[in-house]
Amino acid sequence: MIQTDSLHIYLQEAINILNSLIKFTQEDIDDIKVANHEVIFNRCNTKAVAIKEFEYAKSRIDKEIIDLTKKHPHLNIAQILDEKADLLLADMRKALEELKSINRHYAHIAFALSEFYTSIADRLIPREKADYKSRAEQSQLLKIEV
Repeated sequence: MIQTDSLHIYLQEAINILNSLIKFTQEDIDDIKVANHEVIFNRCNTKAVAIKEFEYAKSRIDKEIIDLTKKHPHLNIAQILDEKADLLLADMRKALEELKSINRHYAHIAFALSEFYTSIADRLIPREKADYKSRAEQSQLLKIEV
């Protein structure tokens, strides 16, 4: 019987980290909806650490799979991995897909918010347009007197 206990541990670690990242991103979505931006900025470091932890867990998974294939060169990967490893890999893939989806949703919200703030700022303090006339538009709300 091929020992895959270490692989199981590494896979479960990676899944747990992905679930944490999903939770953090959902919290970001909830906070951005109520303009709780300071909490989002404070959470950035926590998310960055979790991403590094996932990268490390993923490298351990890769190394373990490579080691198993080297120990059993006559077997293909499907023969090396047991049912539990297959299930954990499927769970990890599902968590990655969920993280991708929730990140996409968060990005759409963040982009829309950015566009909103940019349009407000442009109305208050217009930027020079990048056209042939290179002229600044008059502010709709503000006039500066020198």
